[in-house]
Amino acid sequence: MKKNILLLDDDEDDQLIFASTIESNFNAYEFVGFSQYTDALAFLEKYIEETPVLFLDLNMPKTNGLEILKELRKNDKFEHLKILIYSTSNNPKDINDCLIAGANAFITKPSRINDLILEITPYLENQSIVQ
Repeated sequence: MKKNILLLDDDEDDQLIFASTIESNFNAYEFVGFSQYTDALAFLEKYIEETPVLFLDLNMPKTNGLEILKELRKNDKFEHLKILIYSTSNNPKDINDCLIAGANAFITKPSRINDLILEITPYLENQSIVQ
C-alpha cells in the first residue's frame, strides 16, 4: 500500500511540478495536494497513519505555513508527522523560526526537478526511486 505525500501549497503550478516529481520518481508514494489548510487538516485527521510527510508552503494567504506548523506541533496526534517547510524563501530568519517551531527541515523550492528530487529524497521513508 502506498504512503501519502501531502503538499499544502496555494500555488497550483508548484503543486503540479511536485505531483509530477512524486509520481515519476517515488513509486512508493501517492501525491496528495491541497491549497487550503482546512482541507489538508481534514485529510490528515483521517489518513495520518498513511501520511508520513507533509510539505508545507511558508507563504500562503489567510494562515501562513509557520502558523500552521505551530498549530500542528501542538497536537499530539501529529507528533510523528514529518513536516518540511517548502518555500521560495531563503531568509535565515524564516528558516530559523520554522526549525525552532518544529519543522523537520526547510527546503527552498529548487528551480530544477532533479534538484527537487535530491532535496526531498532523504525525507521519504522506503525511498524507491524509479530509474
